[in-house]
Amino acid sequence: MGVSTEVSVQELDDYDAPVSIELTPIDSESRFDRVIAEAQQRKESVVIVWMAKWCRKCVYLKPQLEKLAADYHPRLRFYYVDVNYVPHKLVAQAGVTKMPTIQLWRDGKKQGEVIGGHKAYIVVKEVHEMIEKESSI
Repeated sequence: MGVSTEVSVQELDDYDAPVSIELTPIDSESRFDRVIAEAQQRKESVVIVWMAKWCRKCVYLKPQLEKLAADYHPRLRFYYVDVNYVPHKLVAQAGVTKMPTIQLWRDGKKQGEVIGGHKAYIVVKEVHEMIEKESSI
């Protein structure tokens, strides 16, 4: 008897799944408003990562969050905002005071938040838990 070389459809789906998905930038107040409004229309949640290029923790965390984005693709979209390139009014309006801050938005409102002052793997775990708790995914 030979060994079966058949591969299940699920295994193929897993094989084709992206390893990471680049976070989509939000570079203006109007773009932020549009992302939130479109998600609300689709009855979806979105993850917004507030960061800055000068923030070392942000730089180390971003690739880990891109892997997490792939885990939720295409059910959940991930975006990032570089706080140096948007009006401070937007950052303040979102309640962001520390870098990095990862927020889950749904129905036009912030539903959850993780402030990423820990090691990247801990922050990713906290973001995953926030998504599972606050989202209907």
